[in-house]
Amino acid sequence: MNLTPVINDKRIAVTMGPGGVGKTTIAALLGLQAAVCGRKTLVLTIDPAMRLAGALGLDRIPPGAHHTISIAELEAAGVPARVPLHIAMLDTGQSLTGVITREVPNSKQQKRILEHPFFKRLCNDLAGSREYAAMEELYNLHLKGEFDFVVVDTPPTTHSMDFLEAPDRILDVLNNDGYRWLMRPALLASKVGLRALDFSGGYVVRTLSKFTGLAFLKELASFIDMFSSLMEGFRQRAAAFKAILRSDVSSFILVTTVDPNQSQETLYLHRKLFSRDLTPAAVVANRVVPEPVALPEVPDWRQLLTHELVAGRGETEPAVTQLIAAMEIAQQTLADLARRDRAHLEQLKTSLLNRSSLEVIYLQPEDVHDIRGLEQMRRHVFGQS
Repeated sequence: MNLTPVINDKRIAVTMGPGGVGKTTIAALLGLQAAVCGRKTLVLTIDPAMRLAGALGLDRIPPGAHHTISIAELEAAGVPARVPLHIAMLDTGQSLTGVITREVPNSKQQKRILEHPFFKRLCNDLAGSREYAAMEELYNLHLKGEFDFVVVDTPPTTHSMDFLEAPDRILDVLNNDGYRWLMRPALLASKVGLRALDFSGGYVVRTLSKFTGLAFLKELASFIDMFSSLMEGFRQRAAAFKAILRSDVSSFILVTTVDPNQSQETLYLHRKLFSRDLTPAAVVANRVVPEPVALPEVPDWRQLLTHELVAGRGETEPAVTQLIAAMEIAQQTLADLARRDRAHLEQLKTSLLNRSSLEVIYLQPEDVHDIRGLEQMRRHVFGQS
């Protein structure tokens, strides 16, 4: 499977895809296999739905908390792990606070920023702040080098693209003098009041204040004024993070199913990645129905099986006849579903740009709700060791 080089050679793996395709389970699966391979791994979820704990059978892990699954716990679930597995949930406020703490050396300025009302809005997941916080968190993890491998579990398609586009949005704003013109009247408004403004830019403030309220604009303006000295650092980190995503240390794994609607959403995401010079390492088709075991080709197998069950097990002949009929119906149904999934797989494969690698994970007997179930899936995908 082409996921093995990702686990062995990369430092960052970002799992992306539509909602409901098992993306979080695949992220946990990659982390588990990395632990078996001896790579110190963190599985970081930036999805506010926080399904990761459920996939591992853990109690709810609060945002910002780190949880370590020890070697002993992994072995108790049948996992031949060589190192523990680390799990974390993104906390927007904690991540943004960490940025200020690291990047602002002056303790008084730190306090002013951290206690500013607009910063508190950012920490409460103001639109876009979560994606920016995720970018900063992953960038800091990469620089610290504490982990050999970081698996990022992203939200469904639209919001996962917001995460990838965060550095470009930061750069677009900070590299554009237009935002300074836009905010100039707002900055003045915060100091002298809206009524004192009498120049062309004041129209912007008056118009925006109808939608956001003047208090919000003043709050934003004073925050930007206080924050202006830090803009160059933000620009540099955004550019550096963008370079990391495009480098050989990072990889992208798209997770989907063969459902036509989810496949189309995945193809959209696939094209978006290519348009940003981000080549997916693999597209994983999850929950594909496998070919069922063929019925016996032995002549008169029905009669032989009937005789064996009646004579050896004491079953009645009508009951055995019913059982064989149900078995044949189930086998035919599975064969039809497998044939349907094969056809959808072929359509998906031919639609992928540059004929990207398409990996298949077959439908498991049960949903994964704990480490033991995840280990069964891991052995199915990667083998025993």
